[in-house]
Amino acid sequence: MVSSSKRLGIWIAWLIMWPASLYMIYQHTDFQEIKWLDLSAFTVLAIVVALFPIMVNQIPVFFLNGITLVIYLNFGLFIELIITTLSITIVLLQVRVTRKDIFRIPLNYLMFLVMSVSAAGVYRLFDLPGNEEKTLGTPMHIIAILAYSLTLFLLNHVLITLTRRFIFGKRDKIFERSFFWEFMTTFYILPAALLLHLLYQEIGAIAVVFIGFSIASTSYILRLYYGSRSMNERLRMVSEIGHKLTAQLNVKETLDLFMERIVELVPVDQALLFDVKEGEGLKLIRLYDPKQHSPYKHGDWINKEKGLGSTICAKGAGVRYGKRKQWIHNWKETAPAYSESLMCLPIQRENQLIGMLVLLSDQRNAYEKYQYTLVNLLADFMAVSLLNAVNYEQTKKISERCALTGLYNYRYFEKEMNKLFEYRDQSEPVSLIMLDLDHFKQVNDLYGHEAGNDVLCQVADRLRLVVGEEGVLARYGGEEFAIILPGCTSDEAEAIASEVQQCITERIFITQHFLDDQSIVTLAVTASIGVASYPENSEDHLELVRHADRAMYVGAKQRGRNRVAIYDQIEQSPENIPS
Repeated sequence: MVSSSKRLGIWIAWLIMWPASLYMIYQHTDFQEIKWLDLSAFTVLAIVVALFPIMVNQIPVFFLNGITLVIYLNFGLFIELIITTLSITIVLLQVRVTRKDIFRIPLNYLMFLVMSVSAAGVYRLFDLPGNEEKTLGTPMHIIAILAYSLTLFLLNHVLITLTRRFIFGKRDKIFERSFFWEFMTTFYILPAALLLHLLYQEIGAIAVVFIGFSIASTSYILRLYYGSRSMNERLRMVSEIGHKLTAQLNVKETLDLFMERIVELVPVDQALLFDVKEGEGLKLIRLYDPKQHSPYKHGDWINKEKGLGSTICAKGAGVRYGKRKQWIHNWKETAPAYSESLMCLPIQRENQLIGMLVLLSDQRNAYEKYQYTLVNLLADFMAVSLLNAVNYEQTKKISERCALTGLYNYRYFEKEMNKLFEYRDQSEPVSLIMLDLDHFKQVNDLYGHEAGNDVLCQVADRLRLVVGEEGVLARYGGEEFAIILPGCTSDEAEAIASEVQQCITERIFITQHFLDDQSIVTLAVTASIGVASYPENSEDHLELVRHADRAMYVGAKQRGRNRVAIYDQIEQSPENIPS
């Protein structure tokens, strides 16, 4: 968004420079030699060419430079400026400049004023003494025309780059696609423009009909070609993105990749992806808003019975609007600021609505029908990919988790230990806590396995409270648990182990007696805990597991249970020193 001070500065600069420059140029124009009928023919040609701009990176590219060259050579700088201004106005009207962007009109007028005056100045350099050979069709004349065209092209690119960077805040590359299309159109049309100029000198305004028709036709054909080429490129992009999406087996990565590619595929100032919850509404799960204009934030809920959500949820059909006034009355919640164009699509899976995508642009008529089709196709890819990712994660969870406690199982524990030591810096510590519930068989024998399962689940819950995100919790087997602590030294691990022991022993466990009358019973459960660390007292992950297990059995179990044992301490104790 361009600040109000910049917009005001542009208007002031235009009011000062534009009338004064036009007046001075007007003073040096001889209107008696102008053939008005011929000028009308050239004006019509300029208007026709301006009706077929090629929008490259939201920058209009068209054959105006060739037409204005011929007008300048035959009618002078003032007439060329007036017709250029008229043509630029027609192009801007096609873009449909909004009220807040109306400053772009004086900005473009100033830019083309600088370009026309500068190009004319370069052309006039060839009128210096010693350049008397600059007559029609001579090498000097052609060089002057080339210099004029090159000046227009270079200044146009420089001024566009500077305005987009310092006024619109866009960090474009120096050689964007628009640069090459501008270069191609400028020098592609130059021979035709030169031929038009020479032929006009010979046969008059009828030359505009013959040569102008080919210029206008070429402009229209190039526009069609660019549109077809852009469509093919975007179809290829959609295909590539679709393959990448379907290869994702992670829900978060699938959603992130989808949003990342959507903003590359179509012009977007804001993108909102909602998750549709049955009976709950729409939850915002992804938000692209670099300008921070959106009233929403990640995690917000909206009522799907109101606004655009109601249309999508009720009919399952998307909508596309080019102007704010076409959709603003349907947006019952706070409407995103500054947005003009809107595209809203349902995301469906197996004929069920699972999400809603809203794309917004600050430009009017930013979204064409083919873009809607492409985004809709990509949304279908995403829905399939999301289903695959959800199924994969559910399968993975089943294969990696203990069905009873929800902790990781032994299989995952082994894989995590291998991965941890394979990719870890050898200087970084890793600690392992092994925990075994004391006399747990008695719980199963006295109260039944259901009661024992209750205790195991409650132990898992208490471990989560103590360890949280600091470590990896696993049910090692039976009543035995393991806690992997990356980055923890032996002393830090001992403190955590003590806290775990305290959490288990200080509070009783509540379960039911299933062997008798199923009455509520309370149990006091204790645990034997062993701790080993790398690299303090082990060289690899296998030795780390072995030492933690030894600390648990030798240091805790054999010494009375209900205690924490550290591996290096039991190894240094007198009974472990060989005689």
